[in-house]
Amino acid sequence: MNLQIEDKLPLGGIEPRESYDFSLEHFRSRLSQYIDAAKPENRIFFDALEFAYNLHAGQVRKSGMPYISHPCAVAEILAHELKLKDPVTLTATLLHDVVEDVPSITLEDVENRFGLQVAELVDGCTKLARYYLDRSTLKDLTHSKIFLSASRRLGVLIIKLADRLHNLRTLHYLASAKRQRIALETIEVYAPIAAKLSIFQLKRELYHLALSHLYPRKSKKIQHYTQGLLTAPETLEFSEKLKRALADAPFTSHLRPRVKGLGSYYNPLKRTLDVSNAENHVDLTIVLDSENPLQCYYTLGIVNTTFSPVPRTMRDFIATPKNTTYKSLHVRVHQGGRNYLVKIRTPEMDANATYGVLNHWDSREPLSDEHWQDLSELFRNIGEYGGAGAQRKALIRLSETEEIFIHTPRGDLYYFPKGSIVLDFAYKIHSDLGHNCHGAMVNNQWKPLTYELRDGDTVEILASDEPFDVDPDLEQLCKTPKARTSINRRLQQKRLRFAEEIGRQILLQEFKRHGIDSGVLADESTRLMLEIIGVGSLQDLFIKIGQDLLSPHLVLYYLSSPDSPTPRKEHAPKPGIEPCFLPHDRNVLFTPDLDKAIHKFARCCNPFPGQEGVLATLSERGVTFHHESCTEILSRHDLSPARLLNVEWDMPGQWRFPLVFQLDVLQESPSSLFPSLTGLPPGIRINSLRHCSDKGGQFSTRMEAVLQSFQEALTLFSHLPWKRIVIDDYSRDSAVRC
Repeated sequence: MNLQIEDKLPLGGIEPRESYDFSLEHFRSRLSQYIDAAKPENRIFFDALEFAYNLHAGQVRKSGMPYISHPCAVAEILAHELKLKDPVTLTATLLHDVVEDVPSITLEDVENRFGLQVAELVDGCTKLARYYLDRSTLKDLTHSKIFLSASRRLGVLIIKLADRLHNLRTLHYLASAKRQRIALETIEVYAPIAAKLSIFQLKRELYHLALSHLYPRKSKKIQHYTQGLLTAPETLEFSEKLKRALADAPFTSHLRPRVKGLGSYYNPLKRTLDVSNAENHVDLTIVLDSENPLQCYYTLGIVNTTFSPVPRTMRDFIATPKNTTYKSLHVRVHQGGRNYLVKIRTPEMDANATYGVLNHWDSREPLSDEHWQDLSELFRNIGEYGGAGAQRKALIRLSETEEIFIHTPRGDLYYFPKGSIVLDFAYKIHSDLGHNCHGAMVNNQWKPLTYELRDGDTVEILASDEPFDVDPDLEQLCKTPKARTSINRRLQQKRLRFAEEIGRQILLQEFKRHGIDSGVLADESTRLMLEIIGVGSLQDLFIKIGQDLLSPHLVLYYLSSPDSPTPRKEHAPKPGIEPCFLPHDRNVLFTPDLDKAIHKFARCCNPFPGQEGVLATLSERGVTFHHESCTEILSRHDLSPARLLNVEWDMPGQWRFPLVFQLDVLQESPSSLFPSLTGLPPGIRINSLRHCSDKGGQFSTRMEAVLQSFQEALTLFSHLPWKRIVIDDYSRDSAVRC
C-alpha cells in the first residue's frame, strides 16, 4: 500500500512568470517529446507552427512577450499537461488567433492550407467583430457562437479552455478591471464547462486562478486553512488507519489524499467564497493496481467495516456511470468528528476522472455516440438559447450542479440536476413529449408537470394531444438546458404570434382612419412596397409593426400614391418628423386577457389591470402598460405620442386562468391597510399578508391576491392606495397551471 500526498495544483500551478525570450527551435524541440514529427499525420502541426510564427511576427502581448508565445503555450498545455495528441486540434490551437489578429488572413486561407476541419475549429474560436454592439451583447453572441460551434466540433471548447487557462496564468499583466472581468467570466462559463467535460484537473485550476483574482483575501484565508489539513494529526490518523486496513487486501492500491480546491468553497448562486460552503474538506482517492471493478466493491467493504459510513451517501457510479462516463465508488465516512469523502477507482477510471473526454480523444475506446449526442445537444441548447446573457450563464451553471438519478418504468436511468421537475424529464425523453406533457405518474402517483423530482424516483410521463400553455415561470422552474431552451423558444413563438396579430390590428386601424380599403394588401403595389422597405412577407410586416420595429405610417406613406408604390417626392415626410396625433387619434389595443409572457406593468407609474387611462408600448418582448399620467414614458423611453396605444380592457370577460398577483403596498404603519381590506367583496381571495420595514422605517406590506378578471382587479385596486402599490410579479395559479 502506497500513500501519496497531493497538495498542489494539478496542472501548471498559479501564474507562472513568462520569460521574455521565446525560441521557436526550443519550443519545437519540447513539443517533439509529445508529438512525433516523423509521423506523416503530425507534419501539419509543425507546418502550422511556422505559419503562425510568421503571421504573428512583430505582435507582442501585454507582458512584452512575442505574441506567438501564447498559441504555443496553449498547444503545450494540451499536448503536455492534458496529454492530447490529436494533430488537427493542436494545429487549430496554434492558429486560433490568426484570423482575429492578422487582417490579411481569412478562414478561406486557413482552409486552403490546412483543411476544412482545422478551419472550422479556428472559426469556432474566433470572436465576433464589435461593430455597433455593446460589450455585454457582443460577449453573449460570442458565447452563443462558441457553443454552437462546439455542438458540431467539441475541439472548439477544448481549445478555448486551454486558451483561458493560459490567459489566467498570465492575468497579472492586465489592468485590475479587466482581470476581474476575465476571472468572473471564467467561473460563470469556462470552469463549469470543464466540469461538464469531466476534465476535473483543468476545472480545479480554472477555479483556483479565477477566484484568487476575484477574492484575493478570502482565497488566501481558505488556502491557509487547507494547507495544514493534509498534515493535521486527525487526517494522518485517518489515512494511516485506512492504509492498515487496505494492507490486508489480496491486491495492492494507492491512497491519494487531497484537499478541496477553491471551487468547492464557492457558491455561484450567492457569489460567496467561504469555508462553510464545502461539505467536507479532504478527499481520499483509492486507486487500485488492477482494472478489475470487482476489487472496487471489495475495497468498499473494507472502508465501510473500518469506519462509520454516513447514511445514504454511498454512490455507485460504476454500475450506473454518469452521462460524462465518470466511474467511481463514492462514500462518506465519519472519523474523529469529521466527514471524509472516499473515492475508489481503477487506473482507467482515475485517468477518466482526471482528463474526462480527453481520455477518449486518442484512445481505442472513443467517446460513445450516446455521450457525444448528450454533449452536442447540451451545447446546441446553450448556444440557441434566446434569453439574456445572464440566463445563458445560468444554463451553463446548471450543468455543474449536484445530480439526481431518475428511472423510467422500463428501468432506463437518467441523471438530472438537483431540483429538476417533471417537465425536465419529459423534454429529456423527447421534445414532443415535453411540449404535450400535462403531468406524470411518479412512483405510481399523479404529479403535475411542476413537481420537483427526488433521487431514485420512477417517472412515467402523461401526455395529451394538446400542448400545455407555456409561461415564463415554467422556464425558471426547469433545471435542464434542453427544457429551458425549448420553453424559451415557445415563448418567442407566442410573442411573434401576438406581435403579428397586434400589428395587423394596428395597420387596419390606420387604414380605416385614413379611408384606405384593406384590400390594398392583396394588390401588386403592396408586394412592391414590401420589397422597398425590405420585408419578406405580409406576416413579417405585421410582426415588425407589432414589435414597434416599423411604423405603420411608413406603410401608408408608400401606399399613398395610387399609381406607384414609390411616393411622390412632394409628399415625402421630413426626416425625424412624426405625424401629430391627438389622444383620441391613437390606435387601440384591446386586451381580453393577461399573459405574463406578453403583458408587463411598468414600475415607473404603477398602472394596474382594469384601470382607466392606461397606455401601452410595444417591443419584441410584448406589451408594457403605463398610466397616461406617467412623466417618463416619453422622455426615458424615447417614444413619440404616435407610438403609444390606448388600452381597452375586456371588463365583463373572465380570464382564462386565475392569476396570483404579488403586490408591495407602501404605507405609514402595518395597520393602516386593514380598513381597506375589510371592504373587499368575498370573491377576491387574499392568500397572504406580510409586513416589513426598511432601514429608513418605511413600512410596506407584501400581499398575494388571486384575481380572475379585470373587474376584480379594478375592485381590489380601488380599495387600495394604488399610487403606492407596485405589482412586483404575477403568475398563473399553480392549482390550474397544468
